[in-house]
Parts: sequence; structure tokens; C-alpha cells
Amino acid sequence: MAGGGHAELMVARLLIEPLMPGLIVQHSTGADFKHMLVCLEQAEAANSIEAFEHWDEELHKAFAVASHNSFFVQLLELTNKVLEQGEWGRLKRISLTPETRRQYELQHRAIVEALTDRDAGLARDLLFGHLQLIQRNLFGG
Repeated sequence: MAGGGHAELMVARLLIEPLMPGLIVQHSTGADFKHMLVCLEQAEAANSIEAFEHWDEELHKAFAVASHNSFFVQLLELTNKVLEQGEWGRLKRISLTPETRRQYELQHRAIVEALTDRDAGLARDLLFGHLQLIQRNLFGG
């Protein structure tokens, strides 16, 4: 898939993923939050871009699972299938500087804290901002 397709995917993610925190704060369990923390800790401890990417992807999937809505889980699985194609990995590797990675880690932690506090509005805003930053880093603008 060409960069245009990946840019379109980011637009769709910006529209869809910020809808998840409302469901997450209503339906998530202690086990959901524990899994999010494992994903955060593993991503922060990762000593390769590939390991960081894996746990970054797992965290976003954990958000979908914590919504307890199979539609969001299926959407995230579809998203990950699209991301595994073509030049997404190359785009991510180019854009993932140590500083960018640190920003993503801080954003991830803030999102999980807001979700744990059951603050859907803050989590939605933080997730939207996180996705916007990814979009800017990958595609500029």
C-alpha cells in the first residue's frame, strides 16, 4: 500500500480511536489496566525499534480490548494488518527518533493514567493529540 493509503488510515484512526475511551472507562476491568501497564513498561524497556513498535501496537490493541466492544477489536486488528504492509514500517523507523519515542512514551503513560482515573474526556483528548503527533511525524504538516 502506498503512502497515500497509510495517510488515509491515519485520518480514519483520528476519527475512530478517540471514540474508545468513553467505552473503556465504562467497561474496563482491573485486568485491562494491568495489561496496559505491562504494555507501557515493555515499550519503555524495549532496546530495539522493533520491540518498541510491538509493544506500542499491543498498547493500542489493549485500548480496543478494554472497550469490551468487538467492533473496536476487529478495527484495530484490521488497522494492524494494513500497517504490516508496504512502507509503514519504513516510515515509522525514519520518524522514530529517540526524542519522538520519548514523546510517545509520555503520551501513552498519560493516556493510561487518564483511563485508569476513568476520565474519558481527558483520555480522548490525549489519544487524539497522540494520533495527531504520529500523523505529523509520519507525513508532515
